[in-house]
Amino acid sequence: MTQPWLSVIMPIFNGQATLETALSSLAGQCEGLEIIAVDQGSTDGSREILEAAQARFPLQIIDNPNGRSWTENTNFGLRQARAPLVTMLHQDDIWLPGRAALLKDMSTRFHEVDIWVHGADLIDSQGKTVGQMCPPFGDTPRVLFPDEALSHLIVQNTVALPAVMFRRDIVLDRGGLDETLWYTADWDLWLRLSRNGLAWNPRHASAFRIHAKSLTMTGSRDLQSFKRQLEIPLDRHLAELPDQLTTRARKRAEAANALNVCLAGLHHRDLRGLGAALRAALLLGPFEWRGFLRSTQIVQRLTPRLKLAMQRGA
Repeated sequence: MTQPWLSVIMPIFNGQATLETALSSLAGQCEGLEIIAVDQGSTDGSREILEAAQARFPLQIIDNPNGRSWTENTNFGLRQARAPLVTMLHQDDIWLPGRAALLKDMSTRFHEVDIWVHGADLIDSQGKTVGQMCPPFGDTPRVLFPDEALSHLIVQNTVALPAVMFRRDIVLDRGGLDETLWYTADWDLWLRLSRNGLAWNPRHASAFRIHAKSLTMTGSRDLQSFKRQLEIPLDRHLAELPDQLTTRARKRAEAANALNVCLAGLHHRDLRGLGAALRAALLLGPFEWRGFLRSTQIVQRLTPRLKLAMQRGA
């Protein structure tokens, strides 16, 4: 078999509603690719969709009926992948036209890094674009030094999961995705990979779907567990920054975590996180608020979610 240059890992579990759309977004972009779908015992017709798609795509289906999470299924797929470069596509996200060509160009132009990132759209349950999810890295394709990438990413994960490509061997050598992190495993991985710099392109080449049944909404009911998920990446990676950047990054990250816990609580009609978020904002101080808003991209991330929530409540 011809050696692929890129492996696309798809963890699948009962994704019938959006899986066909996700697969169809790969049409015309599969030259030199292999697609590995790891099915966690789906019972809703997802398996039939995958089998039918094998006639159109270079798609391998792997059964993992005893799998417990998307992280475990992704690691399972990583171990089976043959390409040196890997990207992830979840069953409710999509590629935009030209993404494969963009990734190949980025890997050629910026070959010295271990992670390549581009911009992404936010889409609703109907596939309509409602916003964007992009780190604040500017409008020019470039390589960011580790300090700059980490200074922003340690504060908030502003990188959409389907907007990343990385080196398979580096991830496997470092243990793969942390399967204990049900919410922040991708964020933890981006931070690990950014220690060797990060390649950036502002073009929006994929789309991340937001909906009421997302892991953020369902998993955040336990606020203490959610809070700990947010704290772990900070605890692990803050020490990678030089001392002169650590204090500012910590203050911004702790304020972002407090705000995220507060927002999750409000969504579930729990006010316990409100006081901590207000205290964190006050401790941050007005001179830091502009940088905080830039690093977290909170307005860009929150506005489309609020609009969708209001539409559902109308």
